[in-house]
Amino acid sequence: MAMLIREASPTWKLVVISASILGGVLLLGGILLAILGASAQTTFTLFANRFSSTSVGVALAFIGAVVVVVSLSRVLSSLDRITGGESESTAKK
Repeated sequence: MAMLIREASPTWKLVVISASILGGVLLLGGILLAILGASAQTTFTLFANRFSSTSVGVALAFIGAVVVVVSLSRVLSSLDRITGGESESTAKK
């Protein structure tokens, strides 16, 4: 199991770092656009979440947050699959 974690670690790091950077850029860009007052009727569905807004900045910030949350969730679930769902308390028994 340790070998699998060691082999998957670079991929996980790449996903976490790139998703965090992309999400941060989208979030900051969304905040900037919201402050500047950019507006347009925006409606989209992203990962089964329907979102509607008149502010482009709020929509962009939402997309950034969803990218970060989904990416980190997928990395953590793949780690859980590799370890077989073990936690420290079950591993010590």
